[in-house]
Amino acid sequence: MMMTQQRNRGLIAALVLGLLAASAPAYAQSIRYEATTMIQIRSVVPSLIGNDRQLNELEYNRFVNTQIALLKHPSVLDRALEVPDVAPLPLVREQKDKRAWLTKELQVTHAQNSEILYVRITTNSAEASEKINNAVVMAYLAFIDEVARRTNNELINNLRVEERRQRQLATTLQDSLRRKTREAVMHGIQAGDGGMSVGIAQGESLVRDIALANAKLTAMKAQRKAIIERMEGSVLIPVSMLIQLNPVLKALNEQRSALVQQRLLETGGAPDDPRIVQIDRQIEQIDERVMTLATDVDFGASLDAAREHFRFQEEVNLYQLDLEIRVQEILVADLTAKLNEQLIKGVERAESVLDVSFEQSQLERVHRTLDKIEDRILSISTELRAPGQIIPLSAAVVSEVPR
Repeated sequence: MMMTQQRNRGLIAALVLGLLAASAPAYAQSIRYEATTMIQIRSVVPSLIGNDRQLNELEYNRFVNTQIALLKHPSVLDRALEVPDVAPLPLVREQKDKRAWLTKELQVTHAQNSEILYVRITTNSAEASEKINNAVVMAYLAFIDEVARRTNNELINNLRVEERRQRQLATTLQDSLRRKTREAVMHGIQAGDGGMSVGIAQGESLVRDIALANAKLTAMKAQRKAIIERMEGSVLIPVSMLIQLNPVLKALNEQRSALVQQRLLETGGAPDDPRIVQIDRQIEQIDERVMTLATDVDFGASLDAAREHFRFQEEVNLYQLDLEIRVQEILVADLTAKLNEQLIKGVERAESVLDVSFEQSQLERVHRTLDKIEDRILSISTELRAPGQIIPLSAAVVSEVPR
């Protein structure tokens, strides 16, 4: 009887232990699960117009260390823990201090001699590790994007304020220079009546040069307007580009090139030679088929990419033209300044000449400041719209690791 009772107790204990083991959650087992994500931190600051800026070693190391700190920042971790896929997880809900727990489980390392950051989350649950890892990376990317846009927009707004102030100063100086130049011309004519030369012939030459420079500037601005109108309208893709986007059209184009080459080799035949006539007919048939396919084929994403390429090229052309217009404006200003100098040579009062020269120098400094402001705004805008410097390379990959 006693042995039977002991055997029953042993069976009951084994059954209880079995039930406890079966009901235990996955994260109570001996295996831990590590989810890993790769992020590329590029060593260049990209720009939409192609003038990417390479970071030196010190700048790059500081930038990488900043990103590692941001990945572990409380704002990022709190966002990740609030994600709908993460907040209800049993492993998360049972933590008394969720942020401290996640900080402990999160590892961010920089692979030596590379641009790769590894983001790792290790927990007792494969599902939890994967979801939390993805949530941390997405929260980090959203955080740095918000900070960058807020900071850059604030900087651009400040630059715009300074730009308006500088333009008002330029307008004031220009009005003053026009008035004083008229006075200088009047004094110059009086001095000329007294036998002093004002240099009219040279002045007339400069007037002609200024007119030609202004005409070129007007043409360049018209060209700029045309580029903007093309960018705002629909982008027309040439047939040669369409041929490269479609395998069938590309194959037909290669057949046509081969036929043209074959016809060139038939140098000894007359135009009515059956071989040449046959080749010409084949070329015409291919041309007809290419035009038909180019009209009917749906190029989908390839055509969108081509349009984006042409639009980007127009942006580059616009940027280059803006630089040329700026140079031309400086040329016009320089010629005008030289003319003003010649016109005021005959002024009787030296202090008036010095006053005009000083204001002209001030105006030139204002224009140089405006050029720098416009370049900075363009640089910030293109960097903001350029391909990212921080690129997620993969979603979380989960693997088993021993406890």
